[in-house]
Amino acid sequence: MTERASNRVRVILADDHAIFRHGIRAVLEHWETVEVIAECGDGQSALEAYFALRPDVLLLDLRMPRLDGLEVVRRVLEGDRTARILIMTTFNTDHDIGHALRAGAKGYLLKDATPEEVHSAILRVADGGMVLAPDITAQYVQLRSRVELSPRELQVLRLLSAGKPNKEIARDLSLELGTVKGHVRSVFDKLGVRNRTEAVAEATRRGIVSGH
Repeated sequence: MTERASNRVRVILADDHAIFRHGIRAVLEHWETVEVIAECGDGQSALEAYFALRPDVLLLDLRMPRLDGLEVVRRVLEGDRTARILIMTTFNTDHDIGHALRAGAKGYLLKDATPEEVHSAILRVADGGMVLAPDITAQYVQLRSRVELSPRELQVLRLLSAGKPNKEIARDLSLELGTVKGHVRSVFDKLGVRNRTEAVAEATRRGIVSGH
C-alpha cells in the first residue's frame, strides 16, 4: 500500500496473550497517528482479519496457535505482495530472525521494546521502511555478512540437510561427483564447519535451511 486512506496507520494486533494485546493497544492509543482496528489471538484469525480489513500494518507474534506467525507471513504475502508485517516476539535466535525476514516481514522487534520504539517502528513500516530491534540489527548484519552461498551451493546444502550422500546429490542435480564434492567443501568453508552435521546445524541456526 503506497497510500493510506487517512493519516492514521491502521493496525491489526495478533498475539495469543490477551494481556499483551491489551497493553500494546493501550500504549498505541496514546498517539493519534495509530488506530488499532482489530485484535487476534491466533494465526488463523490474523490471516482472516488481514484480508477482511486490509490494515496498513500487521503486528504479529511468531508463536501462536492454529497457525504460527511465520506461516501467516507467507500466506498474507502470497495474497498481497504489498503487505507490511512487523514481527514482535520474545524470540531472538538467528533461526527465527532469518526465517521471518526471508519470508518477507518488514520488521522484527522484541517485546522489551519501549512504547516509543513500537510506535516509531509501526510508522516506519507503514511508510515502506524496514525496522530491526537495536540488538537484532547487529546480530542480523553479522549473520548476513558472514555467508554468501551461490545458488548451486544452496541447492547442495539443502540436499545435505535432507541427509543425502554426495552420489545422490550428484544424481539429483545432474552433476559430476567431483563437482558436488567441490561445492560441499566450499559450503563447509563459508559456514566455518568441518563436516555435514556441523554444516546442517550452522545453516539451521542462521535460518538458511529449516530445522527438522
